[in-house]
Parts: sequence; C-alpha cells; structure tokens
Amino acid sequence: MYDVKRLILLRDLAEYATMSAVAELHGITTSAVSQQLRTLEDEVGAVLTRRNGRTLRLTGAGRVLVDHTARVLAALEEAESAVAATGDVIAGVLTVACFQTAMAQLALPVAAGLESAHPGLRIRLIESMPVDSVPAVRNQEVDLAITYTYSFGATDLPTGMTTDYLFDDPLVVLAPTAWHERISEMGLAALAEADWIAAADGAPSVQSVVFSCRQAGFTPRIQHRSNSFAMMAVMVGHGFGATIVPQMSVPDDFRHLVSQPGVTQPIIDGARRLGVTYRQASSERPAVAEAVRAFHRRVRPVELAS
Repeated sequence: MYDVKRLILLRDLAEYATMSAVAELHGITTSAVSQQLRTLEDEVGAVLTRRNGRTLRLTGAGRVLVDHTARVLAALEEAESAVAATGDVIAGVLTVACFQTAMAQLALPVAAGLESAHPGLRIRLIESMPVDSVPAVRNQEVDLAITYTYSFGATDLPTGMTTDYLFDDPLVVLAPTAWHERISEMGLAALAEADWIAAADGAPSVQSVVFSCRQAGFTPRIQHRSNSFAMMAVMVGHGFGATIVPQMSVPDDFRHLVSQPGVTQPIIDGARRLGVTYRQASSERPAVAEAVRAFHRRVRPVELAS
C-alpha cells in the first residue's frame, strides 16, 4: 500500500514543479523530499518524474497517481468526517482563514459565537488573501476560508472544493466631495482626466478600477499605489485622486467620500462576491458544517450594516 504522505509530496510537486518549493511548503529539506519520492517510485515500480530544465514534470504514471491521490485523500477525509458526525459534541480545533476587510465583520463575530455555543470547540483565525487561503484549504492546512471573486471575473476552484455564496459587497467610487455632483451627472466619465489610486499591478482589486473605467470609455491614469483600502481612502480624502473599492472596506470616517449614484443610472455596476470555501469531503464534519451555517446566519446583519 502506498504511503499517503509520499503521495501528498508528489501531488504538491505536480503543482509547484520544484523540490525546493515542496520542501518549503512542508517545512522539510529538499533532500528529504527527494528521498521520499525515490522511495515512492520504488513502491510503485515506475518512474514518476522527469527533469525539464530546473523543474520536474510528471510522467504518465506520475499523473495517474496524482489523479488517484486526490480521490484517496477525499475518501480519507470523508471517513473522518463521518466518524466525527456520530458524536454528540462539536469539539476540536477549526482553522479559519479570512482576508483583512472581512475579519472584523465576519470571521471574528462568527468565531466568538461558535466558541460560546460550543465550549469544546476552539477557532484558530488566520488573516490570508484568497490567493493563499484557497491552496491552504486544499492542502488541509486550513479547514475553511472566507474568499471572494469579482463580478467581472471568475476563479476556478481545485477539484474537491466548493464555495457557498454569502453576499455581494458592492463596488463604490471614492472621490473628493467637490467632484461628487459632476460624477452624479456624468458617471465615471467625469473622471476620465482624473488621477486614480489603485493597488499594485496583479492585485484583484486593480481590475475593478481598470474594468469599470474602460466600461465608461477611458483607461484610468493610475498615479498612486497602495495595497490598503483604508490608505486609499486617506489619499482620496487628501485630494490625490479617485478609486474604486468594495463598500465594506471603506472606514466609517471616510464614508462621506463615497460618490452616490445619479438619478438616471448607477455610477458603477459591480461587486466583490464573498463566500465560504471548504473541501467537499469535510462537509459532514460537525465543526465545519456548523461554521458554514454560522457564516450564513451572519450574512444578513452584515448586509444591513454595509
């Protein structure tokens, strides 16, 4: 019978392509990874990888084994969840990842409520963006994650994972108050010659600025960069330009900078769609199922507050 830990190393090598990346992921040495994979090849009786420059590529046998590994791990987790579901008490440790702007309104109150309702349950919170938290859920480092996608884009989840939709966080325009009347009349077109504030290239939120402006007929002139929505609001408040951010991320002290929709048409049509992402195989685990239900219960108050 193949060793599950070695199968996991092969699966991760298929994704990360180098021994050093897999070693860093698991906190072991590169030589240890290499040794474990050589042992796995001896167990299988076939060559599983071939070098391609600085990276390793799976052979046909390696790809077949990785495909089966996903099913093996899912079956094992389903068994663990089914056994846990036979108990009467929700207990243990549940690790939840959440991005910064949803931590205070979603993750913290849900975690506190779960621990209060279930004294044997402990919630471990990790601040993490979806680009990191989704792989962490897949690799069983995290039990579930609060994630998002933007309405103008889509992200495919790895096999065996699912996302329960929670709510839409509308995108809003932040601009100096002196500009609001003109924006209300003309929409984003009023800002065609304005300076814009956005995150670094490659960040998901940048696309909300670029996409929305192009829909309005122009390409934004991005002059200022910040990876903090709160700092973007400060920069807008000091007159450095305009930006587009999710409504939930706007600090209370800067709500006056939100340019309200005009009479004839909304200024911007888009949203950041929030969801709770978890492995399908863990769905029957009592702690996971109860946490998912708790996030759904929390959704309505958050929508009202935003």
